[in-house]
Amino acid sequence: MTATTTAAGSGSAETTTAGKPERLTGMAQVREAEAYHTASVMHDAIFEADRLCSAIHRAVTDAYLSRFREEQADTEARTAAETASSPEVRDQAAEALRCLYSAQNHLQQLTNYEPPF
Repeated sequence: MTATTTAAGSGSAETTTAGKPERLTGMAQVREAEAYHTASVMHDAIFEADRLCSAIHRAVTDAYLSRFREEQADTEARTAAETASSPEVRDQAAEALRCLYSAQNHLQQLTNYEPPF
């Protein structure tokens, strides 16, 4: 930031600060905050969907690979398909889908912004 001094019309010196942007006011400030919060919620929704999908992947993968591990050949263990269709995994999948829908909605809000007037 640099300060410059210029002569004012009344003979006094005026100091201005160059390089500092003007503070946003009014609807510009509202839109700035709205964009920040919308992007934050979108990010959180995607992060949660990823976390849930990773948990589903681990559960199904563990069930799938347990059939091939000789030291863990458990005939009572659920198969990968049984694990995927279990109520716990189905609930996680439904929640992940809701998170993705939320992320999509927030992404559309960022790209389809209409000025209020």
